[in-house]
Amino acid sequence: MTRLRFFAATCFALLTMLAHAATTVVTDPRVVTPPAGPRIAVYLDCSNSMVPYLAGVEAEVRKQFPDADVFQVPAIKVWVDGASVRGGASSVLPHKPTPAGPTVSLDTSRLSPTGKAILARYAGNFEAGSVGAWVDILRTEKRYDALVIFSDFNDQVLQARAGKPPVQTYVDDASQRLEPEERIKDDRTVAEKAWEDAWVGSFDLANAGKGPVLYLFSTRNPASRILQKSAEVSGGKFTLIDWLRPDGPPRPGN
Repeated sequence: MTRLRFFAATCFALLTMLAHAATTVVTDPRVVTPPAGPRIAVYLDCSNSMVPYLAGVEAEVRKQFPDADVFQVPAIKVWVDGASVRGGASSVLPHKPTPAGPTVSLDTSRLSPTGKAILARYAGNFEAGSVGAWVDILRTEKRYDALVIFSDFNDQVLQARAGKPPVQTYVDDASQRLEPEERIKDDRTVAEKAWEDAWVGSFDLANAGKGPVLYLFSTRNPASRILQKSAEVSGGKFTLIDWLRPDGPPRPGN
């Protein structure tokens, strides 16, 4: 539990800056709206490799930010079909959970009205598209001040062009994320990269208070390049907390 609290302190030290920034001066300079807590959506990767962390991390999130909307979604994949993020904001998909393995949690008992509405509308998208769908939908959600992703970032960003068989045009694999970006094979056209530009553009709006800030916490691997770019441009950051794993290194400072 000590390790968990240390992680929570790191995360919440970053997020409390949002609470400070939430004070808003309205038209009458004598009237100041009291500071409001940051409105936060949390993505908890509930794949099998993350199961040991979920209950404890969620407990700490709710302790510090009881109004946070916590979405438990399997895996940390980003699939792109042609030029479209699978499960993204361009469509609403029916919820068809897999017969075996982790599935999207449909428990709405602790979600805000905003969270309930998003889950009711997009559970099928999250099931089909994992974190790619979640980010593509929530990146323009102005009712949240911050998006927080907690994962081991084991999974790929995989983009493919339609064909028989489909042709892989880009793969961002966890094993390659320490390589310089110019060494990563990328056969995409400008149009096929447009979804990345859209993500970065959306998160850049956070600097003007017009979109959510993105924070990434990993217990094992670097986050994918597009998620790290999105976090950086938004004013958020990536933090490696590999010491949180039972088989991880000692906590820094020990």
